[in-house]
Amino acid sequence: MSPLPLAGSAPTRARFSFEVFPARSGAAALALGHAVQHLSAAGPDFISVTYGANGSNRDASLDLLKYLRDHTDALPLAHLTTVGESRDAVRETIHRIMDAGVHDFLALRGDPPRGLDEHDPAVTGSLSSLELVDLVAEARAERPPLTSVGRTAVAAYPNGHPLSRSRSQDIEWLIEKQEAGAQFAVTQLFFRAEEYLGFVGDAQSAGLRIPVLPGLMPVSTSAQLRKVASLAGRPAPEGLERALEEAGGYAPELGVEHTVDLARALLAGGAPSVHLYTFNRHEQVLAVLRELQLLTPDPIG
Repeated sequence: MSPLPLAGSAPTRARFSFEVFPARSGAAALALGHAVQHLSAAGPDFISVTYGANGSNRDASLDLLKYLRDHTDALPLAHLTTVGESRDAVRETIHRIMDAGVHDFLALRGDPPRGLDEHDPAVTGSLSSLELVDLVAEARAERPPLTSVGRTAVAAYPNGHPLSRSRSQDIEWLIEKQEAGAQFAVTQLFFRAEEYLGFVGDAQSAGLRIPVLPGLMPVSTSAQLRKVASLAGRPAPEGLERALEEAGGYAPELGVEHTVDLARALLAGGAPSVHLYTFNRHEQVLAVLRELQLLTPDPIG
């Protein structure tokens, strides 16, 4: 992974990265393989792979990480979650991923599994993301990589973590993860540039030094927009919501346009790069990058 500049510094050239998730069927796997080839050819800093909430999904995550490592030029970054898992089980998972040749991680606590809530003992007893950052460092020391030290990323929440009482608490948690060894952060989804810029500015004033990558997703449908609004914890922009509805609920070009405008404002405000949630499709995210002049025409057509 190429070095990321400190948050707020002026990068020589804006960069980008992607997120994908394991396919849930054979047909989806074929489509994902096609998308990943296009995403890799764009030259991202990394492609992150989400981590499922049960054994089969986790095996699929590992398979996708191996595919990225063996069949593309992209650096794979593995999501890790701890909810419902013992410390030893999480350590074993880290070692399995490292044994597969992947040494970069996004350390997350994760959401409660379906049917459980935050008060369930299986959830409250889980390692926190801060404890996971420490555990990744321990696992690396136990099994050092041969060619790459690896980096650890964490999540940031411009509009507040669901369990947080205040922005100051969110910032305090983020700085604690920085002090534990996190090298950069990736944000949860949001809609407005001031949400990211205000959060990062306040965090820097409180002592944050690591880069914070804004997480963006160019939606294609009204359903995706509602999902993003739920994750962001904020209402969707009324204009985008109305335009999608008037287009019959499907208009990828509208999501691209909104994301381009948002990314321009973020990069102008000092964001070090953009992290694009792909929904396992390459067309929209590559269209965003072309509009931002961060990408030449798709190298593989």
